[in-house]
Amino acid sequence: MANLTINTTQHIQLEFKNAAVGQRMLAFLLDSTFKFCYILIVGNFLDSSNILSGFEDSWSRGAIGILFFLPVIFYSVFFESILQGFTPGKKIMKIRVIKIDGYQATILDYTIRWIMNLVDVYMLSALIGLISISSTKKQQRIGDMLAGTAVISFKDRINLSATIFQEVEDSYEPIYKQVLNLSDNDVRIIKETYRRYLEKRDAKLLQQLVDKVKGVMGVETYNFTDQGFIQVVLKDYNYLTARL
Repeated sequence: MANLTINTTQHIQLEFKNAAVGQRMLAFLLDSTFKFCYILIVGNFLDSSNILSGFEDSWSRGAIGILFFLPVIFYSVFFESILQGFTPGKKIMKIRVIKIDGYQATILDYTIRWIMNLVDVYMLSALIGLISISSTKKQQRIGDMLAGTAVISFKDRINLSATIFQEVEDSYEPIYKQVLNLSDNDVRIIKETYRRYLEKRDAKLLQQLVDKVKGVMGVETYNFTDQGFIQVVLKDYNYLTARL
């Protein structure tokens, strides 16, 4: 499976595995199943409650019916926006939509992908989308290319070490209160880069990370080693944000 390299806003390169076509298809089938179940439940409710019978003209009945089925229509946009690139099906398959430029994907990006489903997924039985994914370097369908996104796999990487959270004792005294200037996304990047350093023992990568973090926070490492400095930054962030 090909790897996707992301140049983050902190100019640090991260590598992710592109989601396999099979993973994407299974996620789509799962999401379609959830939508179908919703349609059955709501359809039975509308039939049994006779809500629509209270409206004399077909236009009013159609409008009310559409309102009940809006969650199905906007399913992917809604879930990808609130779950930051996941839908329930993607969550189960451990794949996610991300921006390839390192920024956080926006509702506009998710909307572009949703609109292009008409071409990528529903036209010619998804043949256009499959051809696009198979023939592009970053395995993007047309909607991904227009939105600047890609779908990556977390199948082998969803665990506690992949998150920004860690246990911090109550008696801990934070050193760098400037960590509050960092966002959750910044800290995820720091932790992911630090994890890569631990795997490869790349001293140059660690030095680049330390220099970048120092510059963003406007602090010095004091008497800490580079590795100790990053550990303190992560610990300070977890301690202080947990008490906001």
